[in-house]
Amino acid sequence: MVALGNTLLFFQNFFPEWISIVIGNTLVISSTFLLLIGLEQFVHKKGVHIYNFLFIIIFILIHSYFTYFKPDANKRVLNLSIFYVLISAQIAWLTLVRVSTVVRKTTLGVGLVFCTLLVVQIVHIIVIMLEQYQATYYFNLNNSEGLFLVTYEVILIILTFSIFIMYNKKLIIDIKKQEKNNKILGLKKSQLELELKKKELFQKELYIASMKEVNKNILKELGDNLNRSSDISNANIHKITGKLKNFTQKSKIWKEFDIRFKESNSIFYKTLLKDYPSLTSNEIRVTCLIHQNYNTKEIAEILQRSTKTIENIRVLIRRKMKLQKNENLTLFLKSIK
Repeated sequence: MVALGNTLLFFQNFFPEWISIVIGNTLVISSTFLLLIGLEQFVHKKGVHIYNFLFIIIFILIHSYFTYFKPDANKRVLNLSIFYVLISAQIAWLTLVRVSTVVRKTTLGVGLVFCTLLVVQIVHIIVIMLEQYQATYYFNLNNSEGLFLVTYEVILIILTFSIFIMYNKKLIIDIKKQEKNNKILGLKKSQLELELKKKELFQKELYIASMKEVNKNILKELGDNLNRSSDISNANIHKITGKLKNFTQKSKIWKEFDIRFKESNSIFYKTLLKDYPSLTSNEIRVTCLIHQNYNTKEIAEILQRSTKTIENIRVLIRRKMKLQKNENLTLFLKSIK
């Protein structure tokens, strides 16, 4: 739009005045207005532009009036400069004030360029009001208007580079942000994998612990039966069960389980021991299993106890933790930090 508008202005002798002057200048100022909208989208700060559309309509009417009904180049240039002041002020305010501190580092260059354009146009308006000169063409630089035209074109070139730099800074920031997000996702993935491995190990240890409980119960039952029998031929069986019993008693599986759970849930474990020191080792194990989302039936199978026994242990845990009837034990344990 800027290129087409300036082309019409450069070659105004080859086009009708309405096309070269009115349409040409309208294209140029409208491009600045569209730049304002684009910058708002770029920094995610949308604004209301009904008054800007009204400004453009007023601009066209004034430009048309001073082109056909009362031709006056000074008034047309004054009209153009006033509109630039209005738009430049909005863009400078957007890029230097409305945006956040972080985004301002990116838009600072564009904001300073429009501050410069704002000052130049204000000076331009003052000069127009103080001086009276004839309409000038782009190739005639013998007066102040020619100087302002050149200044404007230089600012336009600087603005182009500023927008290019601003966009590249935004791309760099987005890339760094994406890299940071990828790093966080990588850490979360590693942490999740570690948690899964811990959970697998936890499950294996529970299985082994459960098997030890089975062995212990079998040994007890077998020992009771053997004690009731006086048959001397059972001596070998006594010897075998003795070895198995000795092995089971020496096993440190539950101790290892307690250590592993403590490592994986150190905060929960420390808080549990600190706030509820009256809990027994069996109650702590049941509490830890509840915390790991095991239900009563599953806990009974792991510990090789009856469901009724586990329910009784749960009642004791609730009592020692002073829970009300309507309070859920699992949710309460999950809330411990």
